[in-house]
Amino acid sequence: MKYCHVKNQCLVIRLPGEIDHCQAEEIREECEMMFLKACVRDVIFDFTGTNFMDSSGIGLILGRIRQVGPIGGRVYLFGGSPSMQKMWRMSGILQQVEVLETIEEMKEVYE
Repeated sequence: MKYCHVKNQCLVIRLPGEIDHCQAEEIREECEMMFLKACVRDVIFDFTGTNFMDSSGIGLILGRIRQVGPIGGRVYLFGGSPSMQKMWRMSGILQQVEVLETIEEMKEVYE
């Protein structure tokens, strides 16, 4: 897998430098395959290497929220730049996810 791996029922998605419509669709398809292959409850989006995201990235996050919400799962965001965090705030998505500030917090989710 190019973007995703599962550890202890947690799907970790390491996002690329730029997320546009084409990239978001490719990541979404990979996520769907992982949900079919493994038991997934929580999702972590790792934005450490991402410097651009359009609205399709927000759609990608919202789709995972809808996917894990009914089973009691949570979605987490990690490593966003100030501009990424501004987009999260403006979209209102921060009311539905938890932002992880440190690697230690991220490890607590999937260990």
